Amino acid sequence: MVDVVSFPYNEFKFLVTNQSLRFVIDVLESLHGGSDLFPEGIVDSIYYDTTDEMFYNQCLNGDNRKRKFRIRGYGDGFFHQLQMKDKDLTIIRKLKDRIDGVQVLGQDAPLWYQLNPQTQNTPMFTAIMAFANQSGIIIPSIRVRYHRRRYRINDYRLTLDTHIEVMSFANGLETRFSQAMLPDHVLEIKTADPRPYLPLLGLTKLPQVSFSKFFLGLNLLKTGDIAVT
Repeated sequence: MVDVVSFPYNEFKFLVTNQSLRFVIDVLESLHGGSDLFPEGIVDSIYYDTTDEMFYNQCLNGDNRKRKFRIRGYGDGFFHQLQMKDKDLTIIRKLKDRIDGVQVLGQDAPLWYQLNPQTQNTPMFTAIMAFANQSGIIIPSIRVRYHRRRYRINDYRLTLDTHIEVMSFANGLETRFSQAMLPDHVLEIKTADPRPYLPLLGLTKLPQVSFSKFFLGLNLLKTGDIAVT
């Protein structure tokens, strides 16, 4: 489940409300249940931003090109993976590498400069850090934790992310609220196909949206407002 690097792919997102969630799960399970080696589990991420919130503002301004830096874990309380995600419209490019496990201590997130590669002299870790350093001083931004169901259909990878909880940090960006829950869920399709066709989308009739957990969660913690477009 833990990749070191992945090739460019297209990412499409569809809004799943509480009212449609049960039906969507039933459709996915009946058609594609058990198709992924890791069918479900917790995904836990800590995002980082610059002190002037460059990456948040890229989302706020609707920039076509967006970048995110994060560390990720899978429900055991530790974060074992470093990631950089670049998005240009629907095209995603990621760099990933394994790091020594780190934890949240009290209300404090691990600091960016304290992260260490699991294996020394790894070019992927060095590249991610170099891109981050070009952006400015990186500090903790937001923690995003949710339940993920996974499905695979040929080269399509489907993930249904539900019960998305967001939290801020004492040693990170200032927010009005310390914890919140996004009101909706999201179905994501990742594929090399620029125009995916899946019959289940016709069954579920889900609206395609721009749904950044990082942006929506941080905006909710900052303002108490949420808007999915």
